[in-house]
Amino acid sequence: MTGAPRLLVRLALIVGAAALLVALGVTLLLVNTVSLKHKAQATSRADAYLVAAINVERLVVDAETGLRGYVITRGPLFLEPTTSAQGRLPRAEAALRRAAAADGAFRDSAERLISAANTYLTQYVPTIRVLAERDPTAARSFANTLRGKALVDGVRARAARLESLVSGRERARQAAAGHDAGQATTEAILALVLLTVATLVLGGLLGWLVVARDRARRRSEETVHVLRESLLPASLPEIPDCELAVRFLPAQAAELVGGDFYDAFASGEGSWAIVVGDVCGKGAEAAALTAMARWTLRSVAAGDVSAPDALTFLNDAMLGQDLGGRFITLAYLHLTLHDGEVTVSVACAGHPPPIVVPAAGRPRALPVHGPLLGVWPDVASQTADVTLEHGDAILVYTDGVSDPGPGPERRPADALRERPSGADAEQLASALEDYACRPEGPQRDDIAIVALRFVDLGRPHGPGEGGAGARQLVVSAAPRVQ
Repeated sequence: MTGAPRLLVRLALIVGAAALLVALGVTLLLVNTVSLKHKAQATSRADAYLVAAINVERLVVDAETGLRGYVITRGPLFLEPTTSAQGRLPRAEAALRRAAAADGAFRDSAERLISAANTYLTQYVPTIRVLAERDPTAARSFANTLRGKALVDGVRARAARLESLVSGRERARQAAAGHDAGQATTEAILALVLLTVATLVLGGLLGWLVVARDRARRRSEETVHVLRESLLPASLPEIPDCELAVRFLPAQAAELVGGDFYDAFASGEGSWAIVVGDVCGKGAEAAALTAMARWTLRSVAAGDVSAPDALTFLNDAMLGQDLGGRFITLAYLHLTLHDGEVTVSVACAGHPPPIVVPAAGRPRALPVHGPLLGVWPDVASQTADVTLEHGDAILVYTDGVSDPGPGPERRPADALRERPSGADAEQLASALEDYACRPEGPQRDDIAIVALRFVDLGRPHGPGEGGAGARQLVVSAAPRVQ
């Protein structure tokens, strides 16, 4: 065979091999494309499944929030989310059943969630609404409230179980998809020599997208961090003869900015203000309302106003704006130092009551309550005046401490009963923080804690010496808003 025919044969072999490689690469590409399409469809079904389960849970939580507000205040406004949830429940249940049928898994868990939601919205809610009309005291009773909490916790637990099942299976599917994609990519690179350039271009594009995504994520996290820092005081004031400690734990580092905040500042000659609040919702709107609340309270405090007047001023400022249904819960402490004592005037607006921790004695929550801010024009509420002596402390916190999610009822004051003798403000704040973070698991809400302890540095005290705590407790009862 002459050189020309041999060359032609070699060229034919090379072209044939290249054609086979191309055919193999195209086949692998098609197979991988079909596989990815199926996995994308499965992911879409799983996402729809999760959304449907979350919607059912959300309706129950919305209904419980509205029902509790109505039972407590008898305000018809609170019944709107409850009535809306009852009307939307059938559609939400039908959507969950369709998602379970399309996904083909965990149908029993979905039905249990639907059954629990039905029990709450179609049995418990109508019963309490009727009872609220006939006997409001019975509707607000501990037994009825505890039963409602147990039903809602049951719904949330079933929703969490279903979400965990779907998410766990989806994570396993995504891990398998990642492994398969890596193997297919390796085989394609080895087989498709002629497509190396295209593969490199595609790989470069994907790498650029990954880097761009990571940069965007880092920028987002940095923005959230900076925004959070801007909504909290850069430093705390030095209050004579007092220790001040704070704790702030955001629910997730990369989440949208939450609504919990705290502040402490001078409010006049010899007086200071401590504020702990929680704005409804998350994101830019909640951040804007948080900033408005902080600076409004700082501006009005310059006139050394009382705690109830500060709440009234902020409520009026909120009602003058379109807040889209957002509201604030707030605890406001007005401190006055005189003659070796600290007098603390406390007012709350829909917020967990502060805890008084005497130097010797049992901690107790103050009996102060009041309506939410930004909802009604009248925010008359109970106030308490507490006199602290050496070693006495008072702690203010948000509902991330007292209501972390499904589980047994929380009593934050119990966390402070086993405190070490002479515990300072840092130790008290840490004790409440440890209590809020038990049991370990995903933190569902922001946590803010402020601890103030009077130490009276001007007078010597022996070990364990100090007042019995919170003398001269005076509670001023004002009518609750109906």
